[in-house]
Amino acid sequence: QRRVHGIMIAKSKVLVVFAHAEPKSFCGAIKDTVIETLKNNGHEVKVSDLHQMKMTLPLDKTDFENLTNPAHFKPQAEQKACNLKNFEGYCPEVKAEHEKVKWCDTMILIFPLYWWSVPGIMKNWIDRVFSMGFAYGGQGGTTLKPRKGMIMYTTGGPKAYHVSIGMETVVWKLLNDGVFRFTGMTPLEPFVAYQAAWIDDTQRKAYLQDAQKIVESIDTRAEYQSTKQSFHQIYSVSYTHLRAHETREDLVCRLLLEKKKT
Repeated sequence: QRRVHGIMIAKSKVLVVFAHAEPKSFCGAIKDTVIETLKNNGHEVKVSDLHQMKMTLPLDKTDFENLTNPAHFKPQAEQKACNLKNFEGYCPEVKAEHEKVKWCDTMILIFPLYWWSVPGIMKNWIDRVFSMGFAYGGQGGTTLKPRKGMIMYTTGGPKAYHVSIGMETVVWKLLNDGVFRFTGMTPLEPFVAYQAAWIDDTQRKAYLQDAQKIVESIDTRAEYQSTKQSFHQIYSVSYTHLRAHETREDLVCRLLLEKKKT
């Protein structure tokens, strides 16, 4: 336990998952700030530095010690088979990450934004570690409850641009709803450092101070509230534009729908 404003609070166990090839990057500075702040506030910390660990492989047959069906590889079937054996059968690399996830009560993903998503190395980690039966579905599929999850990332573009094209909505829904909430975790409000490569040191220092304040109060960080806005609402397309790109099959479907409405 630790004392905050005279109140005893149980310390958190935080797993930091970091995905940047350059430790001296600004993303790396955010990671260092987060770890130092967590430790200074009495929390326990474990780190999965994916590039340092060279955890670059995608989900494939090597994730499993023995395949139930060597002739036809089905990832979810193999994951489910491991789950039924009390999670035995995974390769040591995946087993170790499963243990970290089970150990933590809060997970922080730190990464640079690549093409509206996480870098490939972090996507591989999610694919392999958030496995069927462990993180979702089947027996023991609520393993990640009641953990919390937070994303902290850097961008190349300014905030106004990201907001104007709906990038924040897509990225936040993908990770907060599609990964955290889908697996039973509670997503926390994200932290974003915009234009990390183009701002000056004063602005970078301000971002690091913001990151420090957020982590200092991570126990009371607000839950991310999912937007009702869909991807199609973000990118509304005119009716004439759709017609111009229709195939004959599309045209038939549209005319049938119009007829049904009338």
